[in-house]
Amino acid sequence: MESTAKSPDQMVITEVNATLKRLLKHWENVKKAQQSWDFKSSDQVLTAFTEDIERLVQSWPESEQILRTAIAQDQAFVLSADYPSAIAAAFAAVDVPLQGEFPTYEFPPFKLTFSPENGYVRLSIGRQSQQTRLFAPDGLAAWVAVQYKQVVNSSFNADRFCRDLLSAYEIVNRLALKQPEVAWGHPVPLKDIYKLLTLKQSARQDYPESLFIYDLARLKEQFDISYHQYRFELVPSRNAAKGLLLRDSKGQESRVDALIIYANDDTD
Repeated sequence: MESTAKSPDQMVITEVNATLKRLLKHWENVKKAQQSWDFKSSDQVLTAFTEDIERLVQSWPESEQILRTAIAQDQAFVLSADYPSAIAAAFAAVDVPLQGEFPTYEFPPFKLTFSPENGYVRLSIGRQSQQTRLFAPDGLAAWVAVQYKQVVNSSFNADRFCRDLLSAYEIVNRLALKQPEVAWGHPVPLKDIYKLLTLKQSARQDYPESLFIYDLARLKEQFDISYHQYRFELVPSRNAAKGLLLRDSKGQESRVDALIIYANDDTD
């Protein structure tokens, strides 16, 4: 099997690692000889330790330049037109469905923002965010995948979500029709329901629209959406450019813009 040739910076790292390993071993021997008053061994290990330090000092200027050149090349790549393609390929390999264009991507319910000029990448969901200085495509994709899969593989409390939707639906329904009773079977805009669910600014920060859409997508995957005596129907958007874009666990997309709730199986 053919061996892969190492780049100059990888060779430097390998050589420095080997030198530091030898230095650590020599230093342990120096301490042992000092404690045991082994004068002959003390002289030998100190000489070996000193020689390795001198070799490292002599070779370091060239090694440092090689490393700095490699860092500059990586930085240039991050700023190049080829970097977004490398990011897309790395994220596809770990099954994270990126949407959008560099430097800002979304994959519900997350948002990923690159800030090369400030040296960080931010992963956010609502007002909660994490920053990393990982720009290597494979390393960044692996880090994001862990966060993403923790959310998408988490349990979904459909009953609690339906209860919240029902409560908001009743209020918006009565307000829109200006009547004291709920008109079951009447469509209510999902955006109005979201506004009611997040009246407080703090609530909207904790529960951004992206997370609301993500919950709707998970709810829609249920064949029969019901809660107690109520049946729910997500109404497809008539305008393909409007409505909320839902993406299910299989990557299939659909747009919805309203919610209808039927009571007591009354679908009239």
